[in-house]
Amino acid sequence: MTSRVFLVDDDADHLAALADLVGAGGHSARGFLRGAEALAALDSDPPEALITDLRMPEMDGFALLDAIGATGQDIPVILITGHGDIAHAVRAIQSGAEDFLEKPYDAGHLLGVLARVLRARATRTELARLQSEQLAAPAALLGDSPAMAALRDRITALAPLDVDVLLTGETGTGKELAARALHGAGPRGRGPFVALNCAALPEHLFESEMFGHAAGAFPGAQDRAGKLETAAGGTLMLDEVEAMALPLQAKLLRALQERQIERLGENRLRPLDLRIIATAKADLRQRIAGGSFRADLYYRLTGAEITLPPLRGLGPDIALIFAHYATLAARRYGRALPEPDFALRRDLMRHDWPGNVRELRLAAERHALGLEVTLPLPEAPTLADRVAEYEAREIRAALDRVRGQTERAAQDLGLPRRTLADKMARYGIRP
Repeated sequence: MTSRVFLVDDDADHLAALADLVGAGGHSARGFLRGAEALAALDSDPPEALITDLRMPEMDGFALLDAIGATGQDIPVILITGHGDIAHAVRAIQSGAEDFLEKPYDAGHLLGVLARVLRARATRTELARLQSEQLAAPAALLGDSPAMAALRDRITALAPLDVDVLLTGETGTGKELAARALHGAGPRGRGPFVALNCAALPEHLFESEMFGHAAGAFPGAQDRAGKLETAAGGTLMLDEVEAMALPLQAKLLRALQERQIERLGENRLRPLDLRIIATAKADLRQRIAGGSFRADLYYRLTGAEITLPPLRGLGPDIALIFAHYATLAARRYGRALPEPDFALRRDLMRHDWPGNVRELRLAAERHALGLEVTLPLPEAPTLADRVAEYEAREIRAALDRVRGQTERAAQDLGLPRRTLADKMARYGIRP
């Protein structure tokens, strides 16, 4: 998307050259010879960023920076300074400028600084929009990366279909958030959402918890509906379904196939009308191959499957999600939110996030409380690791462009189809 950028410099030749450079970078540049002219244009045509020379007659860069700040608009300012003006530039940064460049500057460096400033502003704008629309609800799935956009599209497409869904992903990737989003946007959204942690359910209590029991089924027992009945008209989420023992899988399978159950101690069938959303952090196909998960149950649960992306692959979304949770925590604790410094912003992007969003949320809350956030950085990757990462990224991008058609992707990449299939298997990529 083209960004509007104001340029201010009293040197007409330099202003024209700068406008050409910014325009070549894919942005819409508008030049002004005086700061007052740029300031007057803010109301009618506000830019996404402004680049200004520091030393100018009438209104210099400092005065323009102060005037923009007084308008209350979020317009990041980049200052261009002459040699020896670094002390002034540091003062400008302290006054609110986003960055500065010293003449003579490198064209590529200027465009890189501008791109970073625009991304930071877009992050702030998106966060404000999400919060203003109250998308801090449990089913919010934040981010604008291709992976998050694809996830939201997949949820939007599947939610109204009322099919059972299997959600897979690493620990902390937001499987329950996705399950709640599927439930809330579907035809059963007004019904109950019942969650059952399969990993925490003792085998001897399985039938009672899942199917319920009748009065007198065992000493002191009263009539009690199980999780399947409790979710009638709504959704039952089977969390960590891979942890369920094989004998219990068989009992669950029968109930799901027949869509009816018998309570313990009762001799009548009760129909089931519900949607099942199962979550797994392990690859159930591998569990099937290893004999610890039933293939027939897998196919019963998988009317559709969604894989949630790990946080480390979401790029700029990491800072957006961090800012979101830090803002919520600051409001909850009644504290002013400290601005993350450069080192923290850098570490957010470089950290591996093995705990994914759950780990990020804890880090954001520590930041909101003013506590130190220490993020151990991964060891420097080897050349082979970097090559493999590049290959995997390019293969995913090619598959995205052709909507998963491997033959066309192979043609685009200049690879034999079998070679592409081998690489996809090596990197765990599915079209």
